[in-house]
This record gives sequence, C-alpha cells and structure tokens, in this order.
Amino acid sequence: MKALTIDERRLNQRHTTEQELEAYDMHTARFIGRFVDISEDGFLLFCPQPVDVDSIWQMRVLAANDKRLKTLLSLGAECLWARPADESNHCWAGFHIIDITADDAKKLHALLADQS
Repeated sequence: MKALTIDERRLNQRHTTEQELEAYDMHTARFIGRFVDISEDGFLLFCPQPVDVDSIWQMRVLAANDKRLKTLLSLGAECLWARPADESNHCWAGFHIIDITADDAKKLHALLADQS
C-alpha cells in the first residue's frame, strides 16, 4: 500500500493569514512560534526553538505586535512532526488541533473565511 504524503492526508485546505499570528503556551506564556498557515484541523509554525514531536500544547493565538495581548482564540494541539529550519535551532513544526471549544472553533472558521 502506498504511503500518503502530507498533502494527500490533509482534509482541509491550509490558508496563510493576512495578519501575522503567534502561538504562546497557555501555562507559561512562552512564545512557541509564528503561524505559517492554518486550517480547521491543523497548522504549521515557524519556531525559534526545537519542538518535540508528540508533545501536546495548550496555546493562545495572538495577533503579532498587538500591544494589548488580546487572545484571538485558544486551542489544544499535538505536534505531529518537526524539522530543522536552519543552524540556529529554528524549526518548522506541524500541529494537529485536538481540543478547541465551540466558540473558538467559530472564531477559527471566521478567521479562515476572511482568508478565502
């Protein structure tokens, strides 16, 4: 049986966002990374530090450079894969959304609709 590529397994189209979005750990406020693209069930982050595959995160999603630090939405996600981006420990990390409230799912849907 042929192994599926990431694009073939992906159920929902990924969108790049017009506004720059950042992910922060909900418990420690640590910056995890900047969103590269996002869909209803997952996203890609560019991270300043390595992220462990199979790690689970509770994240706050904020607009980059928002001085008010207003959370756009919150979600739980699992890191499915990570690859080095360069020699300075940056990495690309792919996440699957595993926990999101109905209200935050509506916010995510609205954010994606704005990108279409």
